[in-house]
Amino acid sequence: MKLNFKLADLNRRLIVSGVLGSIVALLIAFSTLPFVSILLMLFVALLAGVGIWEYAHLAEAKGIKPQSRWMVAAAVAVVIALYASLVFVDFPQLPILVMAIALALFFLLHFKDPTDSLFTIAVEFFGVAYVAAPLSLMLGVLYPVAYNGIPQEGRWWLVYLILVTKITDVGAYFVGRLWGKTKLSPNLSPKKTIEGAVAGFISAVIASMLIYLAGKHFFEGHFALSFTESIWLGMLIGVFGQIGDLAESLLKRDAVVKDSNTLPGLGGVLDMVDSLLFTTPIVYFFIRMH
Repeated sequence: MKLNFKLADLNRRLIVSGVLGSIVALLIAFSTLPFVSILLMLFVALLAGVGIWEYAHLAEAKGIKPQSRWMVAAAVAVVIALYASLVFVDFPQLPILVMAIALALFFLLHFKDPTDSLFTIAVEFFGVAYVAAPLSLMLGVLYPVAYNGIPQEGRWWLVYLILVTKITDVGAYFVGRLWGKTKLSPNLSPKKTIEGAVAGFISAVIASMLIYLAGKHFFEGHFALSFTESIWLGMLIGVFGQIGDLAESLLKRDAVVKDSNTLPGLGGVLDMVDSLLFTTPIVYFFIRMH
């Protein structure tokens, strides 16, 4: 009975993930169209808003009372600001300005009652930085700057980011479940194993190299990633993706919560994007520094 329940839960997750993945794939494929571009920005803003709401509830489980509505508003504003700085205006500092305004807002909200303000403001601002800032950078990956005057295929870069990150999770999950014996971090996630972590790392490197080869074949010159870079960038994603997974487990363990939400077949948005919160900045800054 227990095995059947686990298989049913896995099948439900696969179906929901497949449907959601198909929607995201369509949005990415047509992201060069202005209307679809705005839809994609709204989708990322929705993820950030729900993710920050879930984070606020983790804080509430610890007895903290953050200004969750204003946190959601700040998260959405950060995503919109990053998108606007990329597509509409030549003002790359706009997201930083919005983050600064959000910080000032969190202080203002506590002027009336300073009780626990030091702790609560830290929790509020960290939530926006932890969830909204990395998610907004996914739009920066999708709409990258030109490399040596050659426009980059941002859609392929975003596919690269998502696939390598998620394949890390998949490799770690299945190898860990089938052959894992040595616990990786029993205090945070008892089911994760060192064997699974190594498999996830190797999966990331292999996936990175394969996507590099496909990108070289289909997008010659428009996907500025060399074979050597595909190896070490895959290594970074393989490491930081798993750190991101454990980081969310740390927050949930501290709040004594199993899943960040109860969305059917998904758990929560934070459960879905936890690895991407750590790998997106790496790919974004790799593109920007290239």
